[in-house]
Amino acid sequence: MSEPEIAIVGSGPSGFFAAEALLKSDAGVRVDMFDRLPTPYGLVRSGVAPDHQQIKQVVKVFDALATNPKFAFFGNIDIGRDIPLAGLRNRYDAVILAYGASAGTPLPIPGSDLPQSITATDFVGWYNGHPDFAGLEPRFDHECAVVVGHGNVGIDVARILLSDHARLAKTDIADHALEALRESRVRRVHLVGRRGPAQASFTTAELRELLGLPGVRVVIDQDAMQLNEEEQAYLDLPVNAAIKRNVSVMADAIAREAHGEDAKELHLDFLASPMEIEGTDRVRSVRFARNRLEGPADNRKAVPGAEHFAISAGLAISSIGFRGKPLGNAPFDERRGIIPNVAGRVTGEANGSMPLYVAGWIKRGATGVIGTNRADAMETVRTLLSDFREGRWPVKPGRPRTPALLSGSRIDFMDWKRIDAAECLSGREAGRPRRKIVSVAAMLDVARRGEGAVLPSQPVG
Repeated sequence: MSEPEIAIVGSGPSGFFAAEALLKSDAGVRVDMFDRLPTPYGLVRSGVAPDHQQIKQVVKVFDALATNPKFAFFGNIDIGRDIPLAGLRNRYDAVILAYGASAGTPLPIPGSDLPQSITATDFVGWYNGHPDFAGLEPRFDHECAVVVGHGNVGIDVARILLSDHARLAKTDIADHALEALRESRVRRVHLVGRRGPAQASFTTAELRELLGLPGVRVVIDQDAMQLNEEEQAYLDLPVNAAIKRNVSVMADAIAREAHGEDAKELHLDFLASPMEIEGTDRVRSVRFARNRLEGPADNRKAVPGAEHFAISAGLAISSIGFRGKPLGNAPFDERRGIIPNVAGRVTGEANGSMPLYVAGWIKRGATGVIGTNRADAMETVRTLLSDFREGRWPVKPGRPRTPALLSGSRIDFMDWKRIDAAECLSGREAGRPRRKIVSVAAMLDVARRGEGAVLPSQPVG
C-alpha cells in the first residue's frame, strides 16, 4: 500500500503538533504543510509578545520536526489563491485545516469604525511585524489609551503600551513599532472588563507580570474587589484555585506602595460595558455603562445600569476575542467563527465527501495557551487515523507531484532558515534577539539571496 499523504493548512502550533502526531504514528504517513506567509510558526511568531522570548523556544521542537524526511514545508502558498481547497483535497488523502483565527472582533458599539479604534488582533500583528498589519499606524499622541477585554491578549497590549522603551529595545518587537513607541505620549492605560475580578480570564503569571511592571502605578477599583460570602465560598473551592490566586495578586497590588508622581498608570477597571466610542475625526473618548452582576457565583452575568461614565482617550483597542475565517467551500459556523466538527472531523459536508479535518483555534475557538494545541491536535489525528484504518478514505493512486499544482513562489524550510538567520544576525548587531523582516517581498529576496539581502531600513508593505 502507498504511504498516506496528509496536507496541513497552517504552520502554527496546532499544525506542527498535528504533524508531530502523524509522523510519530505507525501509519507511515507523509506530511506537507502549507502557509500563506513565507514564515512558519503562526502565533508563536506573530502573536506571542516580543518580551516573552522564553515562550517562543517551542519553535525548537518544530525545527527538529522539520528535519524529518517525510515532512515538507510549502511557505508563501495561499490555499485559495495558489491552490483551491478542492484541488488540495483532490491531491491529498486527507487535509487538516489548522490556519487559526486571524480576525479580530471590533466592539459592537457606535464609533467603533473611527480612526484609532482598532482590534487587539491588528495591534498585536502590528507590533510583532506581521506583514498584514505592518502599515497599521496607530497613534500614541494622547496620554491615555483604553483596552477593552480582561484576557491575556489585553494584558499583552497594556504591557507593551506601558513598557519602558529601553525594555522593548531588547526584544524582537518590529522596528516600526519600536520607533513609534519611542515617541509615545501614552502615560495611562485603562484595561476594562464588563464583569468582576473573579470573572477575568487572566492567567496568574501574566497578571503578576503586568501588575509588577517597573515604573507603573497600579490603580484598581477597590469596591469591585469586595466579594460577598457566596463569591468567597466559590473562590475557596479547590477547582477555583487559579481564580483565587488572581484575586490575591490584585489585592497585593492594591496594598503595595505607589510609585512616584511621574510614574505611568495602569487602571484595572471592572463592571463596565462600552456603550459608544466618541469622536468625529478620530477616537476622543470611550463611554461606558456601570454594570452590576447577577446570577450564581459560577455564572455571573453583567447587567448594564443607568450610570454612565467616559474615559478621555486617543486610542481604543478591542480585545474581546479572535474569529476564524471561512476557507473555500468548507462548512463554517458564522456565529462561533469556527469550522463545525466532532473531535476534529468536519461536519456538515455533502454526503460522500472525503473527510476533512480541523485542529487548533479554527476547530475550537480562540481559547487556551500554546500547549493546549498539542492535546487538541492529537485528538484530531486520532480521529483521522481511525477513519483511515476503518476505510473511510483510501490512499489515492497516481497523484501528481505537489509542485505541479502551485502557481506561486514556494518557500521551503531551508529558504525560511535563511530568512531566520538573516533576522537573527541583524538582531545581534543591534543587541536584540532578531530584527524581523516585515515585507513579504523582502523575505522572498532574502530567501533567494541569503542574509546579505537584509537592509538596515526595512520597507513596510
